[in-house]
Amino acid sequence: MCGIFTTMRHYTAPTIAARLGIFFLFLAMGFAASAQAASAAPGRLPSVAALLGETTAAELASGGKATRTDTHGFLGLLPKDAAAESLRALIAADKPAILVESVFTLPRVAPEGAAGIAAEMARIYGLMRSFSSLEGIEYYSASRKKMRTFYAESWPIADAETKTRLPDLPAPEAGAIPATERITVWQKDLTFGGNVYSYDFASSAGTLRVMSTNLTRMSYGPIPLIAPLGLKSRLLVIQAEDAIVFYVESDAKAPGLFSGRIGESFSNRAAALFAWFSDRLPKYR
Repeated sequence: MCGIFTTMRHYTAPTIAARLGIFFLFLAMGFAASAQAASAAPGRLPSVAALLGETTAAELASGGKATRTDTHGFLGLLPKDAAAESLRALIAADKPAILVESVFTLPRVAPEGAAGIAAEMARIYGLMRSFSSLEGIEYYSASRKKMRTFYAESWPIADAETKTRLPDLPAPEAGAIPATERITVWQKDLTFGGNVYSYDFASSAGTLRVMSTNLTRMSYGPIPLIAPLGLKSRLLVIQAEDAIVFYVESDAKAPGLFSGRIGESFSNRAAALFAWFSDRLPKYR
């Protein structure tokens, strides 16, 4: 600093002012460039490793999926994402008897750039609410040791009382995805029979969150098993720079006698949902 002021004594006042003006001009340009870089950084998609950690990313690379089961509400696979963090508090408040996490990745094939990313998310959103396309998908039944139909029936309804069937909603235009949306759905599976569910959608930059909750009592054969609001699934679809991350967390408040069977069923059903998603997304328009 002393050297700067010593040198400045040799210049006239106008010269000093001119040089200071140039100095502050370059300083301002530097701040502007920094601000521009900072604003551009959030628009970049994160990597799978940044979202899930190096260990889980390696597990996915070698085995195609990662699965965790817990009976204390601990989440070991939750992606590092702002939308994901809101799930942590919800699950802690619910205090489920058992929860199962599964995560998968699907290579991205959409063109890069803001327009390509927005178009891809619109396709993801449209597919995730095409409930009728879930009819007939299969999952591996651990108890029967064979593939079994997951959803025999699946479609949106007007409300839980009348159960009037509605058509699937069309895919939204890119850039016009609803921030939040609730859809009431009738679904019949071969384990719990026909039930009504609410599906809550929430979208943010690069992330779609879907939460389903049973609105009717679920029974295993003649045995009432899960009370209304007792079965919840939370799904995150996140656009990463090198893949689409497909995360499913399912939890239930159910008698401990059934926890083991339910836990294995959750994992296999999550795999079936991902198979449906990965098969249809490249072809969905």
